[in-house]
Formats: sequence, structure tokens, C-alpha cells
Amino acid sequence: MKTLAIDLDSVLADTMVLWAEEFNKRKKTSIVKDDIVSWELSETFNIPVKEISQIFTDIWQLRWDEIPPTEPDISYTTKVLHQNGYRISILTKRFRPSVANVAKWLDLYDVYCDDLLFIYDDRPKGEYPFDILVDDAPVNLMHIRTPRKGILYNQPWNRDFIWPTRISKLIQLTNLI
Repeated sequence: MKTLAIDLDSVLADTMVLWAEEFNKRKKTSIVKDDIVSWELSETFNIPVKEISQIFTDIWQLRWDEIPPTEPDISYTTKVLHQNGYRISILTKRFRPSVANVAKWLDLYDVYCDDLLFIYDDRPKGEYPFDILVDDAPVNLMHIRTPRKGILYNQPWNRDFIWPTRISKLIQLTNLI
């Protein structure tokens, strides 16, 4: 059975919607997710990396149940992918305090997974066991070598990145893999 690794933030959970809300409250601005056209948030919005991380941590600690899924049929889609013969691994980098709420979020939206892998350090996702990785961050896909495959999940911050295989909805994977 092949393993399909799926990133959590911005592939399953639409975290950036709430990140923009929190940023707006703190900085008295009015950005929306579509304004985030670069993954270099610190440069784009003139904010320290530590503050960016704190907003993500606060969202997952205090507002995890408000984070919408990226797609309305996320439960159905993850089950279909599994039924098509894939082991589903959710592979996510995060801070330890958010782990319990990530599990609660996955339960809240009934997201199917065979395992949940948390990365706490800077180890590249490409070093983890999978056959296919779906991620919104190009940096996580760039070092994947054949026969493994990296698929870029479309988001505003990766529009200008040239990548051979992209999807806008996870269900599109059924035609690609």
C-alpha cells in the first residue's frame, strides 16, 4: 500500500483565514488570505518571525474549532483516497502545545488518517516515509526525488512558483495518483 502524506495547515485546515483575522486585530489592518502572496510573511507584513509563529500558536490553542477546512468535503475526500488504496499520513510541522487541538480538529471534521506525524524541529518533510506528499509550501517539495512525488496544493503564496503537478482540491488526486 502506498503512503499519501498530506500537510495540515493550508492543505486540510485553512489556517491562514484566521491568521489574517488575528493579524488584523493586532495590527489594525485589513488583510485577507488572498493578500498573502509570499510565504515570507515577515518581509511582506514587516513582522518578526517569532510574532508570526505566536499568531499560529494562538490560533491552534485558542481558536482551533474556528479554523475552517480548506474544502467543504474534506472528510469524504480523505476517505475516498484511503478507499482507493492509499495509507493516509498527515505530516505537519508545529509547536507541541497545538498537538492535542490538531487531533480535536481532525475529529471535528472527521478527517480520515492512518497516522499523524508531528515534526517539531527543522527536519525536512522529504526525510519522512511517504510515496506522495501534498503540501502548499514549495520548500517542502523541492528535494523529493523519483520515484516519490510532490504535489503542490494551490494557495495565493505559491501562485508564482513553477511546479509540474498542482491541485486546487484534494479530490483531484484521484485522477493523478
